[in-house]
Order: sequence, then C-alpha cells, then structure tokens
Amino acid sequence: MDDLRLIKELRSEVTEAGPDALSGARGRLLAATARGTAPRRAPRPWTVRLAGIAAAGLAVAAAVIIVTNQAVAPVAEPRHLTSAKDVLLVAADSARRAPQDPATYWHIKRENEDGAVIGETWTTRDGQRWSRGEPGNGRDLIKLDSGTFLLGTAGDDGPRLTMEDLETLPAEPEALRRKVVEMRKGDAEDGGDPALIPLLSLVAELPAPAEVRAAAFRALAELPGVRRLRTVEDGEELQFRNGLSDRKVVIDPDTSRVVRTDLLPAATGGITTSGDGFIKLTAEWTDEGPR
Repeated sequence: MDDLRLIKELRSEVTEAGPDALSGARGRLLAATARGTAPRRAPRPWTVRLAGIAAAGLAVAAAVIIVTNQAVAPVAEPRHLTSAKDVLLVAADSARRAPQDPATYWHIKRENEDGAVIGETWTTRDGQRWSRGEPGNGRDLIKLDSGTFLLGTAGDDGPRLTMEDLETLPAEPEALRRKVVEMRKGDAEDGGDPALIPLLSLVAELPAPAEVRAAAFRALAELPGVRRLRTVEDGEELQFRNGLSDRKVVIDPDTSRVVRTDLLPAATGGITTSGDGFIKLTAEWTDEGPR
C-alpha cells in the first residue's frame, strides 16, 4: 500500500491533487503514529496491589462487624429463680402481660400422670357449660345447668362466681386476699391459711382477668411457709404450708400457668386429688368446643 492510499484511508479530507496537502497530511500521520507508540506506564508492583486489597478487606470486615453489632440483640443472661417468691413474682409479671384471649370456651382438663383424663369442662362467657368425667357426672358428655365457678373450698357450699364476678375482683394483692377470705364459708381446711386455696384456685383453674391473676400470684408470694423445692421439666415445684397437710404445685413462671398439683378443689365442684402423684392441669381459652 503506498503512502497516499494510507493517508486517504486515515484522513478522508485529503484529496488526490496537491503535493502541499499530501506533505502536510504525511506529517500529521507520522506525528500521530509516534504518539500511539509511546511507552506505557509500568504497572504498579504486586506488593502495592496486595496492600490495597488488604486495606479494602479490612475496611469491609470492619463494616461487617459494625453492622453485625448493630443487628444482633444482646443475649439475655439465664434467669436463676432461687426462691418460691422469685417464681411467684415472675409468674405475676407474666400473668399481667398476658393478652386478652377472645376465644369462645374456657376449657379445664385434668389428667393423671399416665395421661388418663379424669375430668373436663367447657364453659362459655355467658355461663353455658358442658362436662365430661367430672365428679358425679359420669364419662359421657353432658350439658350442665350451671356455669359458675367454685372458689377454693373442698365442698360444694363455697362461693360460686360467674365470669362477671371474676371481672370485679380486686387487682391489688392485699385487697384480693381480704376479699377471697370474706367470700369463703367456714374455716380453712386443716387449719391452714384461709386465703391459700382460693388464691390457688384463681391462678390454677378460674378464668380470672390478667390483673387479678397477677395480684393472686403476688398475694401467694407473701404467704408464710411457701418454699421452692426444685426445677422440674415443666416448671418450678413449690410447696405451700396448709395447716396439717402441705400442698404441692408446679408452676411455669413464663406462662403463669399451674401445670400440675397434688390436690386442689375443682373450680366446678368436688376435689382434684392424685394420691401420691400429681394431677396435670390444662386451663385455657379455646375455640374447640365440647367433644
């Protein structure tokens, strides 16, 4: 390829005629070629590149640490409940914070330790009740005439409360204690504290409001002679002094539920007893009806 063809391909403004134009275009071409072949700048040494990468990595790691520290909540220290009062006060706080449940039936179920059901009731907010296996009612599901709750006596002559009555109970511990003692008839069983069984009934089986249950736990925490025995699989085992015979219960402080008891007057009448073992209790609101 001659110079003129090369110049014309690279510089289209150059015409075939004119030696001056040809000469000028050739000069510009040689200058452009010289610029294109200028030596490139030598690459930076690997040490510099690696240092930059390391610095960037440290910056990213620092950013990750900062973000992680902001995102992760501190791990709570395990709670050590060393006394019955600790357990009951934690249960009181859990009861107070429990949300109101809009379900239809207040369901109470009692089971032996082997899982056999020994009594079950469903009660609506307007006082309708169905029973299966309750004392004197047999094994078949039946509709009862009364949907009131017996407050803490071993017989059937104690105070009976409606859902509305439970709503009006005091939400302050000492006032609640005085009220339940006034309401019960006769002396306490075995000469024990007259407030013990009514207060246990309130936290174990009755659908009392959250504030009332919390007050009942706080009142129980102040009773003399209550002590923590041990931690068990489903809660904390406590013993209450009750005159000649002590009462044992297992309370889950995180849910504020009495999950097991050795003896407790049934909220629907009669008495819940287990001999030498425990009765497992379920007392909760549910939308599952009688079955």
